[in-house]
Amino acid sequence: MNQGKAGAGSGRGAPMEDPAQIQQTMLDLVQSEAEFPIKVEGTHTLPYTARIAHLDAKQGMLHLKLIRPLPHEMTAGALFEMVFSVGEQRFEAPTVFHGREAYLLYRFAIPSQMVPSDRRRHKRYPFRPREKAYVVVQDGTVPGHGLSGPLVNLSLGGLAFRVDRVMRLDDHLRVTPGPGFFERGKAFPMLKIRDLPKLPAFEARGILANAYERGGETIVGIQFGELGEDELRELQAVLDLRDLVQRSTPGLPGEAPRDGSPRSPAEPKGPATRISPAGSQTPDALRQLGRRSTRLLLVMAPGPDREQVCGALGAQGFLRLETLDSVNQALADLRSNQGATLPMVLLELGPDGSTSVGDLQVLQQELGERKELQVVLLTHGEGAPDLLDPIFPSLPWPTVEDPSWPFQLDELAGLI
Repeated sequence: MNQGKAGAGSGRGAPMEDPAQIQQTMLDLVQSEAEFPIKVEGTHTLPYTARIAHLDAKQGMLHLKLIRPLPHEMTAGALFEMVFSVGEQRFEAPTVFHGREAYLLYRFAIPSQMVPSDRRRHKRYPFRPREKAYVVVQDGTVPGHGLSGPLVNLSLGGLAFRVDRVMRLDDHLRVTPGPGFFERGKAFPMLKIRDLPKLPAFEARGILANAYERGGETIVGIQFGELGEDELRELQAVLDLRDLVQRSTPGLPGEAPRDGSPRSPAEPKGPATRISPAGSQTPDALRQLGRRSTRLLLVMAPGPDREQVCGALGAQGFLRLETLDSVNQALADLRSNQGATLPMVLLELGPDGSTSVGDLQVLQQELGERKELQVVLLTHGEGAPDLLDPIFPSLPWPTVEDPSWPFQLDELAGLI
């Protein structure tokens, strides 16, 4: 549908008050099942992620399905603000809370107006977790805070990333931020993006533009401060490459180009040195907690080798370990649990292993759009075979005596 244009300058336009146009926009959101943030008007609390489950035009009501419940003390008549996008246009719309319908289902008034707001001047390019692009920001020097997590999308104007860690800079302890922590306008004098395609590190300054919940995760949007010519040129080169990949690979937006050459055998590494938001190594306590929380699926034929690997993983703190006998069993398990948290899959690969190149190629085809699933090959010294699509990293055979593989597994699991 045709939407009105936002005004110049600030990006805000005149309010739209045509009931038919507003109702059609709400219907578009129903049909697309799009999720969007809502929040109590005039507050800085973390917004609630919502989608329109039902539109009751006769009653003038929206039935919104939320990811997390509203406070029990929320009274009818409370003013909320919806922020949503239709096409390339972003809108803000006031609405009124009318009560609870069912668990996580609430009644709100259909907005009486929509205001074009913060029109996107720059195209946003999505990134997938498996691409390993990583964001680190600081809201000041000691005793400030550092935030870090994987990049979600990127443009010339800013970025969004998933907040995995918030740490105090003075003692490096992980903290749970309060409701007012993600306040719009919060300054980040230090911002770094690591491991962009052909750009190992990018630095800038930023301002918090928005924050919302998505599937239990916190997504933070940051607007870049003024960029110099060098920064703009570097960023534009990354986005030009991204645009080329998107146009040449329909159906895979955000998929990074992959090197077609065979993978070389993994070189043993010492303790990984990924920099934490505080500028030092991740504390051992956090790493151990991450290992205990990481779900692993070991695909290997029963026998002494599997028992040895299970023992080595358990000794290093990887306690959420499940075992299956074959790739076919793993595929059946993943198909039947598509709503569950995806595990990291460990596959035996070796002269006497039960996994063949054909099995791996079947697994690649079955993954389809679920290629965010991390698959790691356990090798007896040889690397991954020359596959049509070499997406699987390899890991030396886990033993109690070898001190290097646990840190490589930490890195593959995103724990460091």
